[in-house]
Parts: sequence; structure tokens; C-alpha cells
Amino acid sequence: MTTNTPVLLAGHGSRREESNEQVKEVAAALEDRLGERVMPAYIELTEPLIDEGIETLAPEAESVTVVPLSLFAAGHVKNDIPLFVQHARQAYPDVEFNYGSNLGARPEMIEIVADRISEAAATMDADPETDDVAVVFVARGSSDPDANAEAYRLARLVQEGRPYTRVEPTFIGITEPLFDQTLTEVSRHEPDAVIVMPYMLGDGVLNQRIADTVAEYDTAHPEIETAHTDVLGVDERLIRALEHRVMEARQGTVSMSCDQCIYKVTLEDYEDEVGGEKAFVHSLEHTLAHVSDDHEHSHDHGHGDGHDHSHGDGDDHSHSHGDGEDDHGDGHGHSHGDGHGHGHGHNEDGGHGHGHDHGDGHGHDHGDGHGHDHGDGHGHGDDHGHKHGHGDCDGHGNCGGHE
Repeated sequence: MTTNTPVLLAGHGSRREESNEQVKEVAAALEDRLGERVMPAYIELTEPLIDEGIETLAPEAESVTVVPLSLFAAGHVKNDIPLFVQHARQAYPDVEFNYGSNLGARPEMIEIVADRISEAAATMDADPETDDVAVVFVARGSSDPDANAEAYRLARLVQEGRPYTRVEPTFIGITEPLFDQTLTEVSRHEPDAVIVMPYMLGDGVLNQRIADTVAEYDTAHPEIETAHTDVLGVDERLIRALEHRVMEARQGTVSMSCDQCIYKVTLEDYEDEVGGEKAFVHSLEHTLAHVSDDHEHSHDHGHGDGHDHSHGDGDDHSHSHGDGEDDHGDGHGHSHGDGHGHGHGHNEDGGHGHGHDHGDGHGHDHGDGHGHDHGDGHGHGDDHGHKHGHGDCDGHGNCGGHE
């Protein structure tokens, strides 16, 4: 087995060992398909963390390809993982680091979803060819509009050419329409049957919540036949999609749309994110919470139980994570140094609201050399250069690819 060009598969990490084991299963299956080493690592909550995985692979490697095991591209894919990659490029200048894209709306993913729905339909009395059968496509939900839009795109592609009356995208948390709202709306059409498809990698906390809601809906609407599909699971087609992402990264052909990226384009209610500095700072703080030797960090990351990061004296900083399979509960607090006030409210489903105070004169001047001019009290001199790989999303709108 070739080990000098290994792959690091970046999973989210969970308090549930079953979810972490699934990442290991996917890594093992991808390793068999590629014929070279694939190491699983995690963004948070469990070990090894991504930086620890890189430390294991890089010393003996000619190149390391990092690929996120993520359905959509939100904060972890666009900011957190690229920070690990950029840190690795500085720590191991003789090693080539490639960064791949999330799974997205790959044809393989559409096939898996369509098959899961067909399998559920086969257990029902209603026939999609002759009866009114609606599908509710349930995604995680994100604070990133691009990720939510991709869920809508995937749902539409699943509907194309198939006999279902409608395929309604919805979300389990963070953004609307929420799952229970969509079920209510679908009921108004009086369908013969409703099939609920949880777009999740594994059978975790969120899928159980979906199953409970479906059971309640079935009881409340005996006139409508209901079914709940299986999750994606470790499907051979998912492994093929990941192989494609590995090849893209190595060939430098990663393509992540930035047409509506909140870090580059002014979208309603996201005006403060343009330029990406706030997301970049937030991701840097989050990453440093995992890679700093001086930072005491519990892997029971406050997603349900109280979890504090202490960054010196100052204001409290709580935040949520838009990616990941598991529920993010209350109590995820960070305390930062004086004068660095970020308010990220953290609700049960992982949503957040941003409040930032950077003082007066906070402007950006991005000329040649990527300079910043921040006015009073927050200044970087002229031509403040940052080195980023061709497309690693670094908080400044640079996405995907390799150096």
C-alpha cells in the first residue's frame, strides 16, 4: 500500500461513538477503493483532531489530501478545515497539501437519495405512479445561505424524472422552513402518502428527532400514509463520490461556487459578513481552541452540557456550528480578551446571531498584496499579505483546491 500520498478524511466528530465509528467505516472503505492510506480525523468533540491527523501523516508524506466528510459547505468546510490546512502548509513546507470539496449534489448522492425513497415507497400501499405521494427532504440546516440553497437544489434534482407529486426541502433546525412547518403545509394538499427522507450520513440524534416527529404526524393524520426512509449510511456510491473529490483535489480542479458566498456577496441580513474577516476570526479562535498546547479544552464541547473556553479576560463569546450531524445544545461559551466583543447567540439547534464591535473606522482596502486598513485602533499596515491555497475557503472568499 502506498503511504506517501495519504488522504485525511475530515469528519465532524460527535459525543456519540456510533457516529465516530461511521467516519472510520467510510475511511476504511475509501482506503480499499483508493489502495492507499486514508486516515479519519475530526473537527471537534473526539480524537484524533485534524491537526493530530496531519501530524501523523505529514512527516512521511510527499502530499496529504484533506477531504471533508460533509454533505454541504458551511462554516466548517469554508473556514475551519482550511485553517488546519494552512497551518499544516506552514508547519510542513516540503509537503504538498490538497484540499477537496464537500459531497454536494454529486450524481452519486442523488442516486442514493432516490433509492432510499424508492425503498420506502415499496413498503407502502400508495403507489407513486398513480397516487399523490409527496416527499419531504429533511436537511440539517445551516446559517450559511449557500448550504441551504444546495439542499433545495439537491431536492429538485431528486424530483426530476420521478413520479412523486412534490419533493419539499426542509430543515431540522437553524433556518426555515422547519420540518414540522413543512409537514403541516404538505397536509393541506391532502396527499395519499408522505415519505420523509432524512438527509443524514448516520442514524444520530437528529434522525431520531425526525423519526419521533414522523410518528407523531402519522398518529395525527391517519388518513395519510407515512414512511421514514433510511439515512445515507456507508453506501458504495458515497465512497465513489469521495474518491471523485480526492481526485479533484489532487488535480487542482476543485470547484466551489462563490457566486452567492456570504463572504463575498452582500446578501440580505448578512451584510456584515462580506470580506470574511468576522468568519475568519471566529474560525481561527475555534481552531486555536483545538491546536493550542496552552489551551485547556474538553471534548464534551458544550453541545448539551456547559463548555467554556477561556481566552483571557473580557467579554463572553458564545457561538454555534452550522455543520455536523449532531445536535448542538446550550452552553457553548468562549471568553475573549478585552475589546474583542463578538456575540454569537447559541440556540438548541445550533443557530446563531452575530453581534460584533470592532470600534471606529473599520474599513477594508484589498489592493494588490491583500492589504487591510482598519482605521483607528485596529490597523494592519499596507500590503499585509496572506498566503492561501488556490481555493481553500479562508474567510476571505478563497475556496477549495491545492497550493
